[in-house]
Amino acid sequence: MEEEIEAYFNASFGSDNFSFFLFEDFNSTLDVYFPITRLVAFIPFMLVCLVGLVGNIFVIILILSSRKMWRTMNVFIFSLALGDLFYMLCLLVFAIEIMHSLGIFMCKLYWTLASLATFSSSYFLAIMSITVFLQAFYPAFSKKLNFTGAALTSLGIWILSLLLGIPFFLYAKVDDYSNCLISWPAPFWNIIFISYRFAIAFLAPLILAGVCLILTQCRIRRLEQSSDPMVTEVKEDVVMIMVLSLVFIVFWLPTHLLEIVLGFTSNLYFSEGTYYIISIIPYLKSCVYPFIYGFLSRNFKDYYNRIFCCKEVPEGDNPPKTSNDGPEDKSTAC
Repeated sequence: MEEEIEAYFNASFGSDNFSFFLFEDFNSTLDVYFPITRLVAFIPFMLVCLVGLVGNIFVIILILSSRKMWRTMNVFIFSLALGDLFYMLCLLVFAIEIMHSLGIFMCKLYWTLASLATFSSSYFLAIMSITVFLQAFYPAFSKKLNFTGAALTSLGIWILSLLLGIPFFLYAKVDDYSNCLISWPAPFWNIIFISYRFAIAFLAPLILAGVCLILTQCRIRRLEQSSDPMVTEVKEDVVMIMVLSLVFIVFWLPTHLLEIVLGFTSNLYFSEGTYYIISIIPYLKSCVYPFIYGFLSRNFKDYYNRIFCCKEVPEGDNPPKTSNDGPEDKSTAC
């Protein structure tokens, strides 16, 4: 048994293999000898998946069903929720893999959705930060970025994220131990793509977002005495984007750093339970985001309160004409 476990580690975590989102391929062989671990991991994975699916589907339906929610920032929130929905589907596939091995089609589908969700999440945070920056510094120009412009921008980000994930789709495979993993053609590719994903999907977009948010916050402080409603709206959006970015960093930075360490060393091993715990951490971000929208966005907070209090939300006749224009809802929350 020890020889088979050692062979499993060599196959799954060799220098020419890459475990995206950390250790998603750690299940099949070891679970034969520890079947209880499979069940213990499967239950919390499914619970996290259920919470994330329900929360993000609720956000998507709310935006689509209410024309009052058709503003620029909510278009990007819709895209964030859609990406998190894809990510929860990845977790569902991951949970299925814990109980039963995947075929090559499901393996490639998993990696496609996973890379799409990972790249798009950080890019939408960056775009949201750029949007509030333009609203604060160039309000006349920002009004030109209406609902249609935001939708086209979102489409461009989805296409870019899909293209950036092509290498993961091409090299995804199911190995002899029924593990769904990335097998690069040469050992050094593992280090290259770990660094590539960290720089392109995490570091660069978050640095851009941080710079835009800091500059916007400084601008808002100078305009606090102004009676312009734009100032209040931008201030609210800045706080929400800051919290979303912080949550993203908290759940993703340890994962990226640990992947980098594992990429440069082959002597670091964890227990099976530790692998499962580390694997689920990034997925928790998708469960937290819907609650952040409800707490920090006035539009979402009002609708959350009215829906859960069973109060009817009056709808306007037309969607907002600009990113800042929309019918004001004066009804009170419960």
